[in-house]
Amino acid sequence: MKRLAVLLLALLIARSAAADTPAKFAAPPTATRDGKVVTIRFAVSGPTDVAVCVLDAKGQAVRHLAAGVLGAKADPPAPLKPGLSQDLSWDGNDDYCQAAGDGPFRVRVRLGMGVKPDRIVGGNPYAYFSPIMGQGDHSAWRITGLEAKPDGTVYVLGNANNYGPPALRAYSADGEYLRTVYPPPAGKPTDQMKGWGLNIREDGTYTPGYADVASPAITRTLIAGTRGAIANLIPSPGDSELWLESGLRVLRVNTDGTIPAQPMLEGSLINAPKATGFVGQMQIAVAPDRKSFYLAGVFTSPTKGRDRTGADSSGPWRDGQVYQVDYATRTAKVVFALDADTIITDLDKRGASPIADAKYGNYAALEGVAADADGRLFICDRQNKRILIQDAAGKPVRQIACEYPDAVGLAADSKTLFVTTRKGHYHGGGELTLLKFDDWSKDDAPSATVPLCHVQHYSQPTHMAVARSKAETFVWVAYSGLPVRVYRSSTKGLELVKDFEKANDQWALDMQHMQVDAKTGSVYFADGFGLCFRVADWANPRIERLMSAKDAPIRAIALTVDARNRWLYTRGDRQPVLRWELDSGPILAPAPVGESGRNICTPVLSNDWRIGLGRGDRGIAAAPDGSLATLSALGTGADYGGHPRFFHATATVPWEGLLFSKFDKIRAGGIRFDPQGNLYLAKFDGQPTALPKGFEHDSKFLRTTGRIYKIAPTGSLASGNLFPTEPESAAKAYDVPFGSISDFFSRTPRFGVDAYGRIYYPSSLVPCVGVIDNAGNRIVEFGQYANRDSTGGLVGDTIPTAGVPMGWPNSVDATDDYVYVSDIVNIRLMRLAKTFAAAETVEIK
Repeated sequence: MKRLAVLLLALLIARSAAADTPAKFAAPPTATRDGKVVTIRFAVSGPTDVAVCVLDAKGQAVRHLAAGVLGAKADPPAPLKPGLSQDLSWDGNDDYCQAAGDGPFRVRVRLGMGVKPDRIVGGNPYAYFSPIMGQGDHSAWRITGLEAKPDGTVYVLGNANNYGPPALRAYSADGEYLRTVYPPPAGKPTDQMKGWGLNIREDGTYTPGYADVASPAITRTLIAGTRGAIANLIPSPGDSELWLESGLRVLRVNTDGTIPAQPMLEGSLINAPKATGFVGQMQIAVAPDRKSFYLAGVFTSPTKGRDRTGADSSGPWRDGQVYQVDYATRTAKVVFALDADTIITDLDKRGASPIADAKYGNYAALEGVAADADGRLFICDRQNKRILIQDAAGKPVRQIACEYPDAVGLAADSKTLFVTTRKGHYHGGGELTLLKFDDWSKDDAPSATVPLCHVQHYSQPTHMAVARSKAETFVWVAYSGLPVRVYRSSTKGLELVKDFEKANDQWALDMQHMQVDAKTGSVYFADGFGLCFRVADWANPRIERLMSAKDAPIRAIALTVDARNRWLYTRGDRQPVLRWELDSGPILAPAPVGESGRNICTPVLSNDWRIGLGRGDRGIAAAPDGSLATLSALGTGADYGGHPRFFHATATVPWEGLLFSKFDKIRAGGIRFDPQGNLYLAKFDGQPTALPKGFEHDSKFLRTTGRIYKIAPTGSLASGNLFPTEPESAAKAYDVPFGSISDFFSRTPRFGVDAYGRIYYPSSLVPCVGVIDNAGNRIVEFGQYANRDSTGGLVGDTIPTAGVPMGWPNSVDATDDYVYVSDIVNIRLMRLAKTFAAAETVEIK
């Protein structure tokens, strides 16, 4: 009952934008034919939005006749008239001015649009990496921490996909998903969340602020640089807190997603002179009494280079040392050190470091460290190819030969020792391997050896945690390219119980750019690393890769759907636009253009490229006659400005682009056509005037929120060319808070325009979705900040919300019956069913 009540409240909130009370018909619709003209009449009881269409014998809409808000301060869009009573005419044509056929036809009138969650695709709680992710030597994403708490809960922090959004999630000891800590959850008391840096909305709900819109989901506090870099999760002394470290500064977060009002730890993680300029791969182990921690894997380097040739071999924070740091005072002391004059800093004749077996990669001479209940230290000595065991008094107890030891962990109730070995890096690939020693006090060889993955990433440490639950021991290993695996340790060895890469096939690397096929409801989306996907079967929705052959995925950073002519247009990284047949089956067939016999439509078009963030496109749109509009420069140069061009579809290819010079060089994001050939584009052109409460002083909102413009064609569909000449000015400006449109366009939003000309747009930072009619009257607005644990009453709704839950709506589109929202913080696609206060369908008499 509670969930039902929340859902009903969400519907009420979504509808309330159009009217305080649900509208109804004051006079029911009638449709009467007089010769070739059908007259439609109806009246409504009060201010509300209406939508009128003509249906064929199959119930499909052939003419979207009129839609808009009646009784608003501004007049509704034509052919609607001011007032609550309407008298409309239908000439027998479809949306594209062609004869609709013989019928029989019916007329449908709907009032009072609302929405309710219907389906969610994506939102994979195990998503941190996929082998098809756009990996490069400057990749932004990584796993930055792994911590097992005494109750067996394990926390993982990392980038959830290839463009940056961080995710801090909690799992049971055997790898079952429990909850998301970050992005922070909805529904907490505001005073327990203020430390995140909140904007408080008019309805009292909160939204975290953003410090970087290029890598969304990084708030004002959880950030460690640019291009998706995030803090490191390091072991903390408390059971209900988590520590996030960046540059030796520590942010404290509670395990339920709340945060102290003053979240930053006073001072530095290490309060000592010259404890700056660390390089390497930080490894931390909590001492048995939980009053201190051991630190290894880092050292100072005057050159701060990627290789070991700059390693400090003489200073107080030189390479080859393990430290004990007091949690209360954060003072450090050396508890083990290799002789300074033995530290290897040179490269061998291969140009590789013997410590790393590679030129690059800041491996330390002493890498991983762990401590047992008796205070023994277990140290990964890469230089001497051993695991060194030292007692609480600092006396060496034993050493186990081990080449390239990397991370180390211990079973709580036995002498079982777990070690990862690792060498190489991106340019000199090595292997990551997990070893198990049944008894560290006597075993010289592992009882189990498990190959994990290839090593192919810069300076990203391996993380290990050992969790205990129901008398069982589980070993967790995390690494950016793995990303996380969980093994059960038993007398049989190491049994894989959870592989995050394979735990849920509803992955989606990037959902920022999405468009719907209005005829079928299939959704197509392209990401910034050239991957294209489709969701076709909404009865059993699955994310499918778009393919041009069995082993040939379609690669594109931009796409648009031509629902009328049944074509899909795609454009790859600094490539021309290609055309495909939408209805050719699971494998899309090329759609030849003109006389060429090939599916190439345009010249090569430019796009943004950012290290670590991928490729960005400002927008591409299919016109109802098969022509195209783009927002890109020609060629492959570094011109990433918004350049609106219309490419008239002709038999000769490549199509010639007409530059709209009056709109040139704009900071744009999103472009669409309506069925009549009107062109809509969005751009940032100054601070928005429609400021939602709570965002008046949010600099990111003020500097990245744009507007939408309507440009009327200078030609027509009937004449065969929508834009024979360039337009002089916009026909209308819609002053709505659209986007966030970043300064460069690795991240740009998308809006939708339906067959009525209604506009569906995201206000990303609020977050909410707005719907307006073609005159700019607001129809409905919905959305409340939430993380993936809120699903709007659907399966997995562990944190119910009053509004439709979303983190960062980036693309919005719609059909007659549904609204589609891509959320690039929660990395999921939500389909919302349209609801109506009243609806009538009548026969034409």
